[in-house]
Amino acid sequence: MIGRRRAMGAGGASLLLASAAQAQYPQWPDWLGNYSGAVRFRRSIPLEDIFPPPKNPRVDLDDRAPFGVQFAVSAADDVATIWLRIDGGPMQTSSTGETLRFGALIDGVALLASADTRPSPRSATLTVRPDYFGTEALFAHADGTFWRRHFTARFTPGGADMIVWVFDAAGTRARTWRGSAVRRS
Repeated sequence: MIGRRRAMGAGGASLLLASAAQAQYPQWPDWLGNYSGAVRFRRSIPLEDIFPPPKNPRVDLDDRAPFGVQFAVSAADDVATIWLRIDGGPMQTSSTGETLRFGALIDGVALLASADTRPSPRSATLTVRPDYFGTEALFAHADGTFWRRHFTARFTPGGADMIVWVFDAAGTRARTWRGSAVRRS
C-alpha cells in the first residue's frame, strides 16, 4: 500500500514537473518568428557612480547613421533560442549572426546553455516579461578587457521596438541605440 502511494505521488509529481516545463515560455507562441529593422545611435550615458571619475571622459563620436538589426525568436523542447545579427556599431556580429540558447526560465530569468557564435560570450542571461525579452551578454577581449551588450525587444502588434546598450570595458559609460523591427514571418 505504501509503495503504491509513493508510485502515485511520484507520478503526480512528474506530471506537475512536465506541466511546469511546458509553461516555461508561455507568451512565446505570439513572439516566434523572424524580425528585421534598424537602430540609430541615441546617446552616451556616463555612469556617475564610478569612482574615481575618468580623467579624460570620452566624447560621443559614434556614427548616427542607422544600421540593420535582425533577430529571430524560437523555442523547442522548452529551450529558448535567440538569433541576433547586428550590422554595425561596436557590437556588430559576424555576417551569420549569433545564436544563444537558454535553459529553464525561473522567475523570468534563464541562463545561457550554449552559444553558436565567435566570439562567444563568457556568460549571458535572458529576461522575459509579459511584453518583452532582453538578453545580456558579457564578451571578453584577448587582452583581458570586456564589454557587455544588452538587447531588448518590446513587442508591438506589427513587430518590436529595440534597444541596444553597450557598456565599455572601463564601466564608465553606456551607449544606446534605438529602433524598431517588423515581423517577417
